Formats: sequence, C-alpha cells, structure tokens
Amino acid sequence: MINYNKQFWNKLTQGYYDLSFDNEGKKNSIQHAWHYLTFKKQKEYLISGQTHLDYACGPGTLIGQFSKSKSLGFDPATNQIKYAISTYSNKNNKFIDNYEEIQEYQKFNILTINGLFEYLTTEEIKNLINQLVKFLHKDAKIIITTPNYSLLFRFIEVISKLFGIINYGNINKNKYSQKKLENLFKDLGFKRYYIKKILNIGVLFSFINFKFAVSLEENIENIFNNKFGFLLMAEIHVKGDKGII
Repeated sequence: MINYNKQFWNKLTQGYYDLSFDNEGKKNSIQHAWHYLTFKKQKEYLISGQTHLDYACGPGTLIGQFSKSKSLGFDPATNQIKYAISTYSNKNNKFIDNYEEIQEYQKFNILTINGLFEYLTTEEIKNLINQLVKFLHKDAKIIITTPNYSLLFRFIEVISKLFGIINYGNINKNKYSQKKLENLFKDLGFKRYYIKKILNIGVLFSFINFKFAVSLEENIENIFNNKFGFLLMAEIHVKGDKGII
C-alpha cells in the first residue's frame, strides 16, 4: 500500500523522537517544543471513552504521554514499536507493527496521522485514507498534521540543518499548502473538514527557554487566530460507510 523507506527509517535510533522529548519542559530544544506543542493541540481529542488509532505512531509519545483514550499505535518500524511497547504499553495502550492486525481491534473514534503525508505520493495518501476509514466509526474524526510549505517552513528546514536535526529532504514526496490539502480532501470525497495553521515563530525561542516559547507560541496563536504556522493541522469529520459526509 505504501512504499515504506525501510533504509531511512530503520536506521533511526530506537525511541529516537521520544528520547528527545521531555514533558516537564526541562529541555530547551526546538525539536522537543515542536513535538510537544503538536501533541498538546491534539490532546483534547484523546479523551476517556474514545477509541484511538495513531497511524505511524513512531515510539508512541502521543499515546504514552497525551492520550486518555483506549489507543492503538501502528508503525512499520519494528524497532520503534519495540520501544513503544517497553515504554508505554498498558491496558489502554497497545502497539503493533503488522498492519493486518489493525482489523482485529474494535473500530476507532479518532484517527491521528502526524508527519506522514509529506513522505507519501498523492496516490499513496488516497489509498491509505480509503483503507483506514474502514477501521473507523461512522462519526469518527481524523486529525492530520503535515508541514505548511511556505517561505517560513523553508526557513525551518535551514534551521534544522544548522542545529544538526535529521535532514528529511531526500525522502520528501509532497509539499502541502492549505489549498493543496483542501483539494486532496475534496478529491477523497470529504465534505466537512477544518484546516488551521499551528506552530508559529514562538516555537523558535525554545532553544533559549522551553516554557517561555510555549507560552509565546500559544499567545501568538490566540492573537492572530492561527493565521500563521509552520504546520497544517486538519480535522476531518467522517460519516457514512465510505467515510464521506
């Protein structure tokens, strides 16, 4: 279904993203603040009584530190799933690396897909979504994040290289703007969706002080009502047998 780049992803250190994460805010790191704020903005969906599928969950940080739902994390990277199982697995949190096993679980109210679309072709994305809606309740929601490819995000890519963060340029297949993402959802047949921009320039101050950066980012977001942001965060309302409303 997806042309998974095993050579790139399997060479990442086991638990790579989670090991750089610190929910107490002691690490003054752009990478940490980036993931923290992204997951924090999804926390409101992952409440008790909901069933949740996190597709491409990596080492399980979103589920392990932000979800109160009954969550299942899937990722084809076996070494990351091994880390997620050993770190975050419990009666509510399960992790698998076999896609076929997803259908063995009950249907889900919430589907999250973070930082994946940019690594897939448009055809792969369409096929993936059409497959995943089969695992969802008729009134489910899909939460997606992907980079907002604008001049600001190109600046972030330069910053990432300067700070020695992994360069993903060689495996990127898609660069989404808000308009391009809207067109994708229309092509998929979705009629009710919302897209907002998150992670503004406030996040860049996290290398100085994490807590100050989080507060600044959130204040800028409130003042400008998500008009600026390095990421696009989409909320799709699913309804009907084919996931179309």
